[in-house]
Amino acid sequence: MNDIPDKNLEPVTKLALQFLAEAIGQCPAGLERSANQDVVFAVVGFQYGAIQSAAYIAGLGADAWNGIAGEVIGRISGMEQEMVAQFLSVMPMLARKEYPPISIGGRAIIRFYNAATEEEKLDAAVSLREILLQIDEA
Repeated sequence: MNDIPDKNLEPVTKLALQFLAEAIGQCPAGLERSANQDVVFAVVGFQYGAIQSAAYIAGLGADAWNGIAGEVIGRISGMEQEMVAQFLSVMPMLARKEYPPISIGGRAIIRFYNAATEEEKLDAAVSLREILLQIDEA
């Protein structure tokens, strides 16, 4: 029974990469080079929430999903692992403070996973773009 979560690492990583690539693809070009701290934290928080949610549903513990988060966020965002580690170190505190992008990312990946159609998947993926639009309006 202890090795079942290990078998879930690859599918969770794959799902997170697929979902987050789609979500990033729905956002403005150059997002990965943004210098706006609000945007960077929103994107990383959204990614963190999505990965955390997918891993939790797959029965993975915090150590496993933190490892997945480091790998996936680095790959999707093009960040060096040192920078990813700095962001991941503050994400638990932001989650406790109910930082909205984290919970939105968590709900969006579940909608994406459960989507019956490509249109429903797209609707889930645009959640990140909606967050960024709100930041632009602020």
